Amino acid sequence: MRHNVLSRSYLALGLLTLLAVACATTGPGAPDTTPAPASQSDPRAVERTAAPEQSAADSSGDRVVPVVARETTPDRTRRESVPARVREVREQMEEAYQAGLEAYQAGRFDEAKEHFDRAVDLVLSSDINLEEQPAFKKAFDEIVRNISDMDADLYSRDSEPTGQDERSPLDELKDITTYLPPEEAEKERQKIQQVVGKISYDIPVVLNPRVLAYIEAFQTRLRDDFEAGLKRSGAYLPMIKKIFREEGLPEDLAYMAHQESAFKLNAYSRARAKGMWQFMSFTGRKYGLRMDLWVDERGDFEKATRAAATYLKELYTRYGDWYLAMAAYNAGEGKIDRALGRSRAKDYWTLTKTRYIRTETKWYVAAILASILIDKSPEDYGFFVDTDPELKWDEVTVDKATDLQVIAGAAGATLETIRALNPELRGLLTPPNRDAYTLRVPDGAQDDVVAKLETLPDEERVSWTLHEVRAGETFSFIARKHGVPVRAVLDANPRYAGKRLRRGWVLNIPISKSMPQVALARASEDPTYDVGEKIVHRVRRGETLQRIAATYRTTVANLRRWNNLSGATIRPGQRLIAYYGERGSGPRPDQDAPSAAVSVSGGRLEYRVQMGDTLASIALKFGVSSDDLCRWNNLPPDAIVRPGDRVLVGETEAPSGVPGSGSGTKSGREGLIRHRVKAGETLHRIARLYDVTVSQVRAWNRLASNTIYPGQVLTIRGL
Repeated sequence: MRHNVLSRSYLALGLLTLLAVACATTGPGAPDTTPAPASQSDPRAVERTAAPEQSAADSSGDRVVPVVARETTPDRTRRESVPARVREVREQMEEAYQAGLEAYQAGRFDEAKEHFDRAVDLVLSSDINLEEQPAFKKAFDEIVRNISDMDADLYSRDSEPTGQDERSPLDELKDITTYLPPEEAEKERQKIQQVVGKISYDIPVVLNPRVLAYIEAFQTRLRDDFEAGLKRSGAYLPMIKKIFREEGLPEDLAYMAHQESAFKLNAYSRARAKGMWQFMSFTGRKYGLRMDLWVDERGDFEKATRAAATYLKELYTRYGDWYLAMAAYNAGEGKIDRALGRSRAKDYWTLTKTRYIRTETKWYVAAILASILIDKSPEDYGFFVDTDPELKWDEVTVDKATDLQVIAGAAGATLETIRALNPELRGLLTPPNRDAYTLRVPDGAQDDVVAKLETLPDEERVSWTLHEVRAGETFSFIARKHGVPVRAVLDANPRYAGKRLRRGWVLNIPISKSMPQVALARASEDPTYDVGEKIVHRVRRGETLQRIAATYRTTVANLRRWNNLSGATIRPGQRLIAYYGERGSGPRPDQDAPSAAVSVSGGRLEYRVQMGDTLASIALKFGVSSDDLCRWNNLPPDAIVRPGDRVLVGETEAPSGVPGSGSGTKSGREGLIRHRVKAGETLHRIARLYDVTVSQVRAWNRLASNTIYPGQVLTIRGL
């Protein structure tokens, strides 16, 4: 089967992930690759076609050399104009993304998530203004978009349990699959048209069969849930509309929150999106929402609304059409870009008639339009609801971790009221990892709370800490770790009673009045190791294998295997080896590396593109420059690769006597590859990468054991 690496796309049509910084030029003379609004011209809808003479197959007809649309010499002076700090952060981001991609492709989703988190956080925590670095910003945006595309896999086993009261309305959109009969639809249209004509709207509103079907569903099958959302909307709509006005957005977009979450601040979707505006974690971070042990700002109604406004503005700039912008908010712009490119559709309604977007997205805009129509005139549709009063509050800045029960007592309010005003807090206290924290209190309570805090002794400020559950932990283990009775932990977390603990759940832990700051400091400690990093641990008196395994986020079985232990007995002073974050039974043959991803042909590597790959990540995988990768494959700066495409790594003829310096470069002999070992690699992983056996690699390199070290150069022979 003939593959054309230029005519196929995968994770984002247009420039993929890091290609913008890998092969493209920068500066005033660089081509403008910013997607045009769909209403004008859509570059995603045009696939590039190579000239016939530019593709060639070998005599067997199986192997295909990548083809090109035109020959372009990459700009090798590109990096000279990039500030050193930007280059450093970009390289760190690329490395973290590549590590996550390798883990994802191997099925180690927990490890992939940690690397992807680090890739995003490296940029957001840096001092770089992305608006001043358009190429870097484009690369970062593509990384977040690619990661978001993989979120469903990464978060399928994640986070907190979702009850009936927490589910998102998004999970029900795909269940509305029938239209009204034509005669009923026409009657409904005429009736609704009379109402619509009396009300002004600031985004286009249509009355097609999909919209009419949702109006009918909200009045009947989905009435209870819709009515509950309508009631809650009174508390938040004034705030949302005010923020949207300030951001220059149509106010009617505020009603999107009805379909995103029914105005529930703790709403979770099946895809693990959270909050009123249903942000996935990576997208939330990109738009400034903080997530750690203490807070998850996706649940903050004010901050999440501002993040949603920024995101919607960017999407409208991208597509020039509010319906496509809303669809991209639901599905991700990567999926909408690909759907537009494959279907050649020019508008949202045409796109819904194709197979290129999910059923939920096909119904999403119709559900929002139906919601706008009803929410702006509920009585005309049979809804007579006393909406909740507008939420109002004062703000207090606390300079130390403080118990929410203390705040509630000072404000003359209930604990539930304080938590409802501060839904981003994951536990019963303000974050101890902040120098100051702005807390919402009931309207008019500011002075009372400030006066109370000024006279409150430090030892009376805190009676709780938090614990994020790690793999394999139990209530009894957590209780022992914090030195409190198991019953106290159970009583503090009634929602988890009778359930088996899952990784990522956050528990409230009562702490001793005599040592609150010590307990908080211990809970605030973040891991200082990279996933897979080798650690030599010296056993301290009283430690057990179980405690050490929990410390390094691995398992007792792994510790025993890595250290050749026959039992669970260890002694003080003994040194143990651990690899941070290795879970389960450790790497397995079917997970360690992509199967047959690389073959050796003609003295060069032929790499089969995997899910999530970009040209820059492939270059990083093999330790070569992106410019060289473009040149070896005769690729222009805007080339697109997709899983299954083949990319060549290495020169056709190697320079005499110059060994390859990268991971997987060609030597001077036909069919011979030099692989430079990277940190964390094993012989098994390398053998799987090149589709050979461990014994062959050992024989070719005269290795007495499976021990290898970073920087070591291994010979791989073509078969």
